[in-house]
Amino acid sequence: MRPINKTRYAILGVLLDGSNTGYEIKALMARSTVYFWRESDSTIYPMLKVLAKEGKVFSKVVYLGKKKKEVFSITKAGQTEFKAWFDSPTGEETPRNEFLLKLFFALDQNEMVRLFHERLEKIEMKYKEYKKIEARLENIVDSSRREMRLKALRYGIAHLESEIKWLSNERGK
Repeated sequence: MRPINKTRYAILGVLLDGSNTGYEIKALMARSTVYFWRESDSTIYPMLKVLAKEGKVFSKVVYLGKKKKEVFSITKAGQTEFKAWFDSPTGEETPRNEFLLKLFFALDQNEMVRLFHERLEKIEMKYKEYKKIEARLENIVDSSRREMRLKALRYGIAHLESEIKWLSNERGK
């Protein structure tokens, strides 16, 4: 059985918060889910067409002056599919981590140290970025999903803290 493309659930989930254009969906994801679920134009727009064809989203053309926009809304069938996916057990994940791939193929201590230094630098920058996002989220008072989004973010922060600690300890060995 062919695995289901999870892009559909990322899009349906975004549309639960309200109608959006494909561009707005991509922009919302670029500010939120991109840190753990990356989608591109080449996946979002074709999936919107599939979801529309399946009746999971409804699209409507609106005009803002002379500018034409296609706005997508989730349908009842889309909500039902999203809920069924959401309530099902989380599937197996195969992470893709270029650092680990390179570390696996490193030939000597010097290559390893270089990889560790490079990774630590990137992870520390990402950690600072996550902490800024956390501060912004903590100041949002009227969001029904604020607490869950903070929990998701703090999961990422905990992973980064763990990786920073591990890299710092292992780098010198």
